[in-house]
Amino acid sequence: MKKMSELVKKYYYCRICKKNHSIKFPVNFAENQKRYPFVYFSIHKYTGNSDENYDKKGSDIITTLYIDKNLTIRDVDVAWEDSSTNIISEYDTQKLVGFLIDHINELQDAYDSLMGKYTKLVEGLEEKDKRQKI
Repeated sequence: MKKMSELVKKYYYCRICKKNHSIKFPVNFAENQKRYPFVYFSIHKYTGNSDENYDKKGSDIITTLYIDKNLTIRDVDVAWEDSSTNIISEYDTQKLVGFLIDHINELQDAYDSLMGKYTKLVEGLEEKDKRQKI
């Protein structure tokens, strides 16, 4: 019996790069899909060496994979990622998430510092109020 954490490695051909690329799926990835083949989107970097697209080296290519119930890739569509698409690369997503997490941590530190000062101020005022009542 296969564990759910096992991965299946599949290959597809990119007509832009003119190369095979690999992708890994969990063994149970195709389970419970509404229809087959189902669509899966992936992004990879252009790795071709042709003079025709030399200026696009490292650019993102959006890959649409059509996957059947047995995790066989039935068809592949590829297109250059451009500014009109709503899909961003994994690298850009990681950069954005990293920036946001750093900013959230800075805000949390500032909040903790202000809360500490506020607590000391309130405690000081309460102590002063107690002394005045005596």
